[in-house]
Amino acid sequence: MIGPKNIEEFKEYLSSGRWEEDFGYMTKDGQDEMLDLLDSLFELCELADKILTKKLYKNMIGTASLAVDPNSHQN
Repeated sequence: MIGPKNIEEFKEYLSSGRWEEDFGYMTKDGQDEMLDLLDSLFELCELADKILTKKLYKNMIGTASLAVDPNSHQN
């Protein structure tokens, strides 16, 4: 599994400009591999977003049902 340290290091690699610099030195095959990696990262982010959205939605529904309990009538 990818840990937070790996993600942070890759984020720094991208934001520092080193990725773009390395890309310029790569052969066509190397560039294709780098682009494929970023494409896979986008797919991973989309999957994570779907899971997170589903989890948050489920939690919101659970919280709303606790807040409005039709069986508790206070007169």
